Order: sequence, then structure tokens, then C-alpha cells
Amino acid sequence: MKKLFFGISLLVSNLCYCQNNVETDSVNLRIFNDGKYYIKEAKLKIGGNEYILKDVWKNKYSDFIKVPYIWRNNAIEVTVIVKRMFKYDEWFTAINLPIDHVGEKKIESRNYTLELNTRLKKKMLKIEQNLIETGQK
Repeated sequence: MKKLFFGISLLVSNLCYCQNNVETDSVNLRIFNDGKYYIKEAKLKIGGNEYILKDVWKNKYSDFIKVPYIWRNNAIEVTVIVKRMFKYDEWFTAINLPIDHVGEKKIESRNYTLELNTRLKKKMLKIEQNLIETGQK
């Protein structure tokens, strides 16, 4: 009888523990292209997973995606296409990696817009990101 009770209590506690550790996607995120160039692809790396947003024209928003959390400064890889007249289009890719998240608070809920400003300096793509809370979905 003790073994049966112990087995049932172990099973119930394991199920409760697993339900509490499920990572939920509770942040709605979109990108606003604040730069001069067409963003072909933006890859956000959050918690070991990669979230991809594609085809964001300048001064336009992407669709919302759900992510588990976000930081003020995120690991991101952005590929842009620079349209050239009478030449082939040029593709540029840049990667921003934060040094650490010491002192930052992990954002785990609400809707946010990540403004990306891309610019070229001496054939090098520079990315600036600004995270803004939005009240709409």
C-alpha cells in the first residue's frame, strides 16, 4: 500500500512540476524597418531558439510573432538588400551580439516593436535596435 501511495504521489508531483516549467510564448514582437534598405531577413536568437522575420520594406512593420521573452539588447542577424540603379543589387549581412545581460530585466509579457535602423558605412552594415512597447496587437 505504501508503494502504491508513493508511486501515485510521485506521478502527481512530476505532472505538476512539468506543467509549471513549460515555457510559454507570451511576448508578441514585430519589427519596424527604420532604415533606408529593404530587410530581407532578421533572425533573433532567444533562449537557444531562432525566430525569423522576413521581407520588411523600409518604414513598414512586419507581422507579430510570439517569443518566450526578450531583452532590451538582443542577439540579431539582419540581411538587407541595397537596390542599385544600372547595377546588380547588393546584399549585406550584419550580426549584433550583446556582451551580457547584467542589470537588464527579462521582458516576458505584452506587445513590443523592435525598431531596426540599418545603414551602410564604408561597405559595412551597421544595425541599431530600439525596443518599444506597443499597446496594440
